Amino acid sequence: MKRNKILASVSTAALALGMLTVIGEKQVNAADNDNPADIVTVVNYTPAKSAVTAVKTSYNAKTKSLTITGKAKGASKVAVSYNAKALKPVKVTKKGQFKTTVKFTGYKNFSLTGLNAKGKAVTKAYVLTKDNYAAAKPTLLKADRTKKGLTFTTDAKKKTTLKFYYKNKLVKKSKVTKDKQKVFFSAKSLKGKKGNFKVVASAAGKKSSQASQFKIIGVGQATVINY
Repeated sequence: MKRNKILASVSTAALALGMLTVIGEKQVNAADNDNPADIVTVVNYTPAKSAVTAVKTSYNAKTKSLTITGKAKGASKVAVSYNAKALKPVKVTKKGQFKTTVKFTGYKNFSLTGLNAKGKAVTKAYVLTKDNYAAAKPTLLKADRTKKGLTFTTDAKKKTTLKFYYKNKLVKKSKVTKDKQKVFFSAKSLKGKKGNFKVVASAAGKKSSQASQFKIIGVGQATVINY
């Protein structure tokens, strides 16, 4: 009977901690016990799996660096790599949080993997792509030119800024306040311009997008791009 009471105390304490998961149970036979009130359920538990979660990023255009924060349950450090090249690991706090700032160029993938105290991987790799840390590359949906000027319609999302460059010189900035917003160039601003505009999108906390090329079409022409 004393053994049953001890098991009951252990089971109750484990449940109170909220750190374990039930995987099976076994009940003591009442016929073998002098006091049915002492009957307990013996429960087996397994720890929750380790994982890298809640990852967030913030890009600083001045320093060309990306700050990465997140949680790493069951890990002592987080191994960080960019374009499959290992960078300096970052320590995980007692609360299971981590933070690191990385300077880099390009638009390759980051990989984050939780490590134990011996440096062995204990989590699956968490992959950050350019879609996570950079603004989306703008895509031209439609172009239409009249004697008054040239109108571009893009797939740019609101709260982004489109920058138009001609021969590597910034000629126009357009803040996007709604999805698929139109951008207009007057006939006067187009005088002497041929070829293409280079277009880059930017957004707060994001790296500027990869560049797109928007063709400067002639008067009376129209272009519709289907994807």
